[in-house]
Amino acid sequence: MNSLCTVAAFLGFNQTCQSDNGLLHDSFAQHIASYQLSYGTKEEYQFRYELFAKKDKEINMINSDPENASFEVGHNQFSTWTDDEFKTLLGDQKDDELSTEYEVLPTDNLEATVDWRTKGAVNAVKNQGHCGSCWAFAATASIEGHHFIKTGKLLNLPSKSSLIATPHLTDAMVDQLVEL
Repeated sequence: MNSLCTVAAFLGFNQTCQSDNGLLHDSFAQHIASYQLSYGTKEEYQFRYELFAKKDKEINMINSDPENASFEVGHNQFSTWTDDEFKTLLGDQKDDELSTEYEVLPTDNLEATVDWRTKGAVNAVKNQGHCGSCWAFAATASIEGHHFIKTGKLLNLPSKSSLIATPHLTDAMVDQLVEL
């Protein structure tokens, strides 16, 4: 982008790059305000701005692809995080060998696509924060969706309530819960 701006400046179009850069700085300032972020040094601010700019470029590429016309992505609370920081939210990542056994079900009576969001079977995205309880959120969403499909009524169950009695789950505890 910098070389493009250099060429644009040479041709007398430097206002375009300056205004794009200004818009990105404004967007970053709004991001900081929205998520109540604070950076202690100029270096940290610049580092996070560069992560935000990189994510902004990725977002714009995804949104400009005609193949992605059915959705739009945008910034969120993770737009200034490194990959390693984001990976801390992923919880336990086991490398166990997955079973390759499966049953083939008939597909001749299925719709070509189903968007459960438009059918009302999906709640808004919930934020698990830093607790590493993605399995509880996934299980809760699955139960909510299944209940809607069976009854036509969408429940909004609290995901973290299943963790209240067990605030410090071990791998063994999780394995036992999964077996139930």
